[in-house]
Amino acid sequence: MFAVLDFFFRGHDLGFVALAALVCLLSAYACVSLLRHAMRMEKRARLIWTTVSALSVGLGIWSTHFVAMLAFRPGFALQYDILLTGVSLLLAIGICGAGLAMAIRATGTADRFLGGAVIGVGISSMHYVGIAALLLDGQLLWSNGLVGLSIAAGIVLSGLAVVTAMGQGKARLFGGAGLLTLAICAMHFTAMGAADFSNCLPLSGIGGEIDGGVMSVIVALITLFILSAALGSIVLDEADRRRTEREESRQKADAERIASVSQKLELALTHMGQGLALFSAEGRVMLYNDRLIELLSLPAGIDLEGRTLEEICEAASNQVEVGDDSMRAGIATALAEQHRGLAERGGQTVHSFDGQRFLRVQHNPTGDGRWVTLMEDISDSKRSEAAIAHLAQHDTLTGLPNRARFDDLFERALAKADEEGGQIGVIAMDLDRFKEINDSYGHATGDQVLRVLAERFTAMLKPGEVVARLGGDEFAALKPFVSIDSLRDFLNRIEGVLFGTVDYQDVQVTTGGSIGVATYPQDGAERSKLLSNADLAMYRAKADFEARICYYESGMDESARERRAMAKDLWDAVEHGGFELAYQVQKSVATDEITGFEVLLRWNRPGHGPVSPADFIPLAEECGAINAIGAWVLRTACQEAATWPDPHKIAVNVSALQLAQADLVDLVKMVLYQTGLAPERLELEVTETAIISDKKRALNTLRQVREMGVSVAIDDFGTGYSSLETLRSFPFDKIKLDRSFMAEVEHSEQSKAIVRAILALGRSLSVPVLAEGVETPEQLDVLRLEGCTEAQGFLLGRPGRLDWDEEEAERVSA
Repeated sequence: MFAVLDFFFRGHDLGFVALAALVCLLSAYACVSLLRHAMRMEKRARLIWTTVSALSVGLGIWSTHFVAMLAFRPGFALQYDILLTGVSLLLAIGICGAGLAMAIRATGTADRFLGGAVIGVGISSMHYVGIAALLLDGQLLWSNGLVGLSIAAGIVLSGLAVVTAMGQGKARLFGGAGLLTLAICAMHFTAMGAADFSNCLPLSGIGGEIDGGVMSVIVALITLFILSAALGSIVLDEADRRRTEREESRQKADAERIASVSQKLELALTHMGQGLALFSAEGRVMLYNDRLIELLSLPAGIDLEGRTLEEICEAASNQVEVGDDSMRAGIATALAEQHRGLAERGGQTVHSFDGQRFLRVQHNPTGDGRWVTLMEDISDSKRSEAAIAHLAQHDTLTGLPNRARFDDLFERALAKADEEGGQIGVIAMDLDRFKEINDSYGHATGDQVLRVLAERFTAMLKPGEVVARLGGDEFAALKPFVSIDSLRDFLNRIEGVLFGTVDYQDVQVTTGGSIGVATYPQDGAERSKLLSNADLAMYRAKADFEARICYYESGMDESARERRAMAKDLWDAVEHGGFELAYQVQKSVATDEITGFEVLLRWNRPGHGPVSPADFIPLAEECGAINAIGAWVLRTACQEAATWPDPHKIAVNVSALQLAQADLVDLVKMVLYQTGLAPERLELEVTETAIISDKKRALNTLRQVREMGVSVAIDDFGTGYSSLETLRSFPFDKIKLDRSFMAEVEHSEQSKAIVRAILALGRSLSVPVLAEGVETPEQLDVLRLEGCTEAQGFLLGRPGRLDWDEEEAERVSA
């Protein structure tokens, strides 16, 4: 390297060296400037400007070489072979032009570097061919290391020059020109340092040579050309710069407008509630939004652009679990064909891929073969329509079919049974004491009971079976059957649902019901007749304490008419004071003194005569008149007792329905206040059956009554439940022994033993026992012997009115 520097400073005219460097710089600048200009051109224009750039760099390299050779002082005048000199020029232009062309067409940095390296090969080729053109006598010696270094320097620096120059901006332009200048100069002067001219002498007079003067003129002309090219490239570069600025400004404005429109379009597409796709005339997607992907349940990030309608349909159908691939392919084909036809002529259709989501697809042709597809999720509206249709035919509380739906199913079942010769079981159901549940626990609890029963009904149904809610606590069911065993199985399942318990908010409600059955065609051929007969059977079951299921019988029609007529007369009696009270005396067994009177209700039905309470009281409970009747009995009895000369106690019966009323306590309090009767003169008689249906509430009500000073007796003890737990749960003031035991106590040791046990129970609990139904002296003797406290019955006095004149008083006490 020091030899090269020593050779450079000692063996050259520095003025010509500076001139060579200037020529090199101008040619390098012209080359890279024209190269950048050629890159912006297309086709033929690019070829022309590539050629101009090749001429500029080739001539610049050649001119730089020979100007530098003019600066070289070997000690004798240099002459050149004209042919090799020309070949060196052509090599410079040709090889460098090839490198420029490669750089222009390059797609990456490595390719551009390779194009620059080819230019470096051109520089080296031109130099060494130019040296070979020297006419010398003697041997020219070379340093192989420096030769290799000169070639490598030219190749590497030229590659870097092209990579740098092909970037954007002035800095890259000047940087590329500087690196190319450095490549040419480094290659030349390193190569010159590698040559040893000490053994060489000039060779002249052989012909075809060019002396130094001629070469100076040629170099000067070429330098002028290079200068012109450089100036032209500057002008072109400035023009390009201005044109580029204008183009960039226009492109920027266009880009801003496009970006604004694109942003608005993207915003609109993103927030559209509908899926959108624009199809080309060839049937491929040109534009779509994300909502389309969501509606089709396609994977997020999927690219639909360029896909056909068939491909999209197939991708959507693949998201549906429909069995096997062939079925999915069939769905895709059917959808695509239908969509294709609609796309050509326009229109809309509705599809459901999974039975839950409904998509409305609308195709709008644009008139040029393209079309726009809009897709909308109408699942909510479909569900709303289904909900409205469901509400029209189903009960809103329980979800069971309502009366309209039941009637429709009933007519269909009749038509099918008539056609196939089958039979139908028609079942009417009614809940027992449902009003008590509402009154005791509130309507929310009653609603929950209905919902739970409906769920249980639905769970136990088999194909063809129907259970509907007709209203309130009324249900109806249908059972097509061939054998009576299948009907009985259905009734057993219904019975299992009706009779059970329902838990709700720390309350356990016991449910029950009455079931009536009519069959087609035996009990009727029309829907209304069959339902009416099933209702009659149900009312018979309700009237029979032991029956849960009752089948229709022809005699029920007359009985039903009679019950309806009696219920109407009961309400008339309530409104017009058609009832009377009778009093049956209660006496001490030991002293025969009057201890009180039981209040008994009497009804003389117009046109029919006296009716037994055992006949009309259950009907009054069924038709809802019992509460009004009970209130009248309590008020009237207290009014009359308050006028008696002696303060005897009165015992008033309270039914289960009355006990379930929330206002019973208030009624008793109000009656006592209005009538002025002392609370200790009033005794309420309740049966254990009335208590057990809602024990907690009933005992709470009785405690409040007892706190007022009113005594409470448990009636008909010994029948029904006769639970010791009931006696333990509430301190009753009296136990009334049922009359059924007195009828057999004279000759039945078993009945006598039961009476003895109940009397012993009363003594152990310190609760007096009153025996009902005493009709013979022998029965009274048994009670006296066993230590019974009180008794009542025909032997002691028949029920009747108490007017309390002297004659009546003697009759009562007799």
